[in-house]
Amino acid sequence: MDTITLATGIIADRSVTFTVTVIVAGIGIVLCTLLVLIGVFYAFGAVVSKSQANAKKKEAKKMQSDMEAALSKASESVPAPAPASAPVIEEGISGEVVAAISAAVYAMEGGSAVIRSVSRKASPVSTRNPWAQAAVVDNTRPF
Repeated sequence: MDTITLATGIIADRSVTFTVTVIVAGIGIVLCTLLVLIGVFYAFGAVVSKSQANAKKKEAKKMQSDMEAALSKASESVPAPAPASAPVIEEGISGEVVAAISAAVYAMEGGSAVIRSVSRKASPVSTRNPWAQAAVVDNTRPF
């Protein structure tokens, strides 16, 4: 028997035209689905970018009104705040390190944060966990 018979008794069509039709239909379905997905993601991107642009405009308006309010307050006679005391710095810490720490705190917390002291913290590498030390002693013990 030169044809393949399936378990249901249906004879499979092995003609070239049927095979080409199935392949072309499969590739066509995949490409159409891909085009639909591209369109959906493009639409999502347009919606998100539009909403972000609107939020940015709102924030710019709010910032502008806040600046105008701050300028009107600044025009009033307000005494200058007392200068903050310099932080206590442990010996051996360079000025560049203190400046970097201060800039990082200012960037994260804003101008209201105050640094009172800068000191070194013990490195976890130099101080070993007692359980880890016991493991090292146990694993390096001579036979």
